[in-house]
Amino acid sequence: MQGSGKTARLSDVAKLAEVSPGLVSRILNEDPTLKVRPETRERVLNAIDLLQYTPHASARALRNSRTGLLGFALHHVNDPIYAQLVETAQIAAAERGYSVVLLNADELMERQGAFRTLVRGHRVDGLLIQSGFAADDHGLREIARSVPSVVFNADRTPGLRTVRLDDTAAATMATRRLLDLGHRQIAFVGAEGATSDRRFRGYLDALEDAEVAAMPMITGGWDASSARAGIERYFAAGGRATGLVVVTSTSALGVHAGVISAGLSLPDDVSVVSIHDTWFTEHLNPPLTVVELPLAEIGRLTVDLLVEQIASPTDGATVLEEPAPRLIERGSTAVRVGQGP
Repeated sequence: MQGSGKTARLSDVAKLAEVSPGLVSRILNEDPTLKVRPETRERVLNAIDLLQYTPHASARALRNSRTGLLGFALHHVNDPIYAQLVETAQIAAAERGYSVVLLNADELMERQGAFRTLVRGHRVDGLLIQSGFAADDHGLREIARSVPSVVFNADRTPGLRTVRLDDTAAATMATRRLLDLGHRQIAFVGAEGATSDRRFRGYLDALEDAEVAAMPMITGGWDASSARAGIERYFAAGGRATGLVVVTSTSALGVHAGVISAGLSLPDDVSVVSIHDTWFTEHLNPPLTVVELPLAEIGRLTVDLLVEQIASPTDGATVLEEPAPRLIERGSTAVRVGQGP
């Protein structure tokens, strides 16, 4: 290991991996004619990681070359919530001479080979990394420090450039709407990660301001199936909430179905407000009341920040507060009659 502060050389990598320097060079350069056993290639790549080896010629090439690609590493690539963000980002990127490619954030964290290919192979000029949906995003933060990056949905983090929506304000608005409708038994249907934590904080802020007691959070998850199962368990166990604030509309799709399958009606028995608007929310029966966040605007902002990172990396945090969250009232909410304070 390079404990003395000396820069590792290609020969050091070769020695540690017990191969020839020529083989190390061909693996680094992704020689298409090279035939090598997978375990040998893995041994070389592990030695490169251990010694933190960066070939000088490659480093110069990385500084001076451009692929014209921006990578968007999303946890939920198929989630319709982010269609607006991606579409606007693609338009903004094209205006700056870039194209956007979608990547799977979970795969980048779990597969070291995918990480190496992305970073050492210089496959993208910059990377948007979606955070905030897992208990531990440490792996994503390591990636963000290896390539010019903007981390979306993360709280301020030293050494990283982050951008996020005003999640707390959105959840506060959703909760206040239920309070205004007369609900006093209001629960938050949440999930794992910092994004849900911020929205839960907004829910608590609204209840505290109204001097109404909070209820235990219902664990629903980020997808419709797990959210439906969580709601069915909640009401089967005697849950008494008459108002639900849901962490996102994909989860609310499951909550909507779960309330009905529990033998209750929307909005007569239970009113539901979700964070985020998307194409399906107005087509449910009844249609879903939502708090809309500016996903289109943050798509453009993210590209601006990412292009700045490519030119001159820096850290810092941006919270997009304008345009402000907007309540869209639909049929899943109604006045609660007869519920005491």
